[in-house]
Amino acid sequence: MIRRTLLACVAMTTTLAIATQVLAHDIAFTSNKSYPESVTYSPHQDVFLLGSVTQGIVAKLDKAGAYTPFITDNRLVSTVGLLVDDASNTLWVTNSDPGAGARTATATQGKLAAIATYDATTGAPKAYYDLGSLSPGAHFANDIALDAAGNAYVTDSFAPLIYKIDSHGKASIFAESSLFLTSEGFNLNGIAWHKDGYLLVGKYNSGELFRISTKDPTDIRKVKLPEALTGADGIHLIDGKHLLVAQNLAANRTVELTSGDGWQSATITRTEASKLSMPTATVTVGKDVYVLNSRLDTLFDPKATKVGDYLLQQF
Repeated sequence: MIRRTLLACVAMTTTLAIATQVLAHDIAFTSNKSYPESVTYSPHQDVFLLGSVTQGIVAKLDKAGAYTPFITDNRLVSTVGLLVDDASNTLWVTNSDPGAGARTATATQGKLAAIATYDATTGAPKAYYDLGSLSPGAHFANDIALDAAGNAYVTDSFAPLIYKIDSHGKASIFAESSLFLTSEGFNLNGIAWHKDGYLLVGKYNSGELFRISTKDPTDIRKVKLPEALTGADGIHLIDGKHLLVAQNLAANRTVELTSGDGWQSATITRTEASKLSMPTATVTVGKDVYVLNSRLDTLFDPKATKVGDYLLQQF
């Protein structure tokens, strides 16, 4: 009986220790109802960078959960996609207006699609690109990816477009297709660059994933999936064969896709439910992966209480 009791206590202590260790990897943080939609990580600074749908700022977040405003720029309405490039010390930020920001305006709501770049260390402005001026109609610059040559690719959720800003700073429409826009609301969303010369792009409302050649942007292929990933938001390549998808709406989970045929098809190899609502982005930190629980559902629900606590959940 004594041995059994001791063994039970040891087992319970071990279980609690493991649980505490797992929980310790999650990074909870608070802000003044900033509603970050995207996250990126700078190994050079050992810091996360977050956007804000409501305030249009960029903030820094350390691993202890300390949140500090970093960039304030009156041109920014809602800072959506973020990507830091330590090699060039540049922070890329997509600027859009979904109508929930403090600086939202009739002239920009549903029309703004821009990219701003900053010194990743000091926050000093570098360049600004008005992508929405490249074509008429509704626009929403959402996510961004960089290739090895320094070219940037940006999805537009309200227009059937992917933009390109080349390494010399020239902005253009890179790819356009009826496949990219089939209904109102958010269409193209997350984007990632694959070293074999193509982009992987998710479509939010239909749950499709596209493979688009960077050499021939008319070469657009649907990746065969076991199911539609409706609500596919931010996507992130871990390596050439593994892709993470932050899937919100009713799913509220993170999905790991694996492909063994160059992303002609993919299988679901892992899923994990979100602890809070609306996972919108994933990021790698060394061997760890974090998922941003943005809670944006409470922002866009007029009846919901607005919140200021969010979570980077370890995947």
